[in-house]
Amino acid sequence: MLTRCKSVVSALCVIALTHASPITTTHLHKRYDYPNPEPCTGNCTWIHDPSLIKKDGLWYRFSTSGNIAIATAPAITGPWEYRGALLDKGTSIFVADGQDIWAPDVTLIGDTYYAYYAVSRMGLQNSTIGVATSTSLLPGSWTDHGSISLPHSADYNLIDPNVLQDAGGQIYFTFGSYWNDIFQTSFSSPPLASAAQGVEVMNVVNNRTERVTVVEGSFQFKHPSNGFYYIFFSVGACCNTPPNLAPAGDEYRIMVCRSQSATGPFTDDKGRSCVAENGGSLVLASHGNVYAPGGQGVVYDESVGRVVLYYHYVRPSVGYSAEQFFFGYNYLDFGSGWPVVV
Repeated sequence: MLTRCKSVVSALCVIALTHASPITTTHLHKRYDYPNPEPCTGNCTWIHDPSLIKKDGLWYRFSTSGNIAIATAPAITGPWEYRGALLDKGTSIFVADGQDIWAPDVTLIGDTYYAYYAVSRMGLQNSTIGVATSTSLLPGSWTDHGSISLPHSADYNLIDPNVLQDAGGQIYFTFGSYWNDIFQTSFSSPPLASAAQGVEVMNVVNNRTERVTVVEGSFQFKHPSNGFYYIFFSVGACCNTPPNLAPAGDEYRIMVCRSQSATGPFTDDKGRSCVAENGGSLVLASHGNVYAPGGQGVVYDESVGRVVLYYHYVRPSVGYSAEQFFFGYNYLDFGSGWPVVV
């Protein structure tokens, strides 16, 4: 049985991961001095797979659950206020009874905001990625266009979409979880309903080593000054609850690879290929009262001139259930060319 632990129903994440893609942490830098998440006020809980974007000085946060929850705040620190659902009537996509809408990725292309999302259910590989559009970001303003019709494949699962647009307008679209992990395709214009039929996809992150876990949640980021393209991703067990917690070191954590090109090849800080040599550099893992950080995104906050890593995580002192997942963020330092949480 396969399952996806990056979801809102944490109790189901204890299903055996008998076909998941494995990864090892034995070659990665170990850090035990991670800073705690920066302060968050207001609506900071029941947050899974957050996506941040700023418009007219106001931050918008989108997250899994509640037909994609929308919250706003004047600063990333808050105070966050819940505003409503992105898909207030649900999605036009039907995958299976009991399906849910996961992992929104919201981006501005031209003068329109595009929200890509996954529709799936635990254990399925026939998931689908859909898209909705808005010019304001506010609840009630979104038009659902349904599936973008990316091809299904035995090599991947169609979840965790992410968009990066380069200066020339080319759009790079990543997705994937389990099986052969993370894939990428490209478009000359934003993919809407049926636009992705027949596109070619390539494997950009694939890890198969001795420890059984999952690789998912890719997020592409081009650094504004050093010119590198980074691909962040989550690995490990996201949502297990006691007494079925993953062994220490196997829980959710955030990894990265980089390239001088948007399409790769991506390597880690040891020079290993992230698609052929099990590469991946550790960015953030459990520490102190922070457990299983992941479902991440990265954004440049021009108001402070710093790059922000944001994610969801659990506080063991509070609990492990779905409603107890917190929104977290830290700043990243790229002085070495690799992201370090500070």
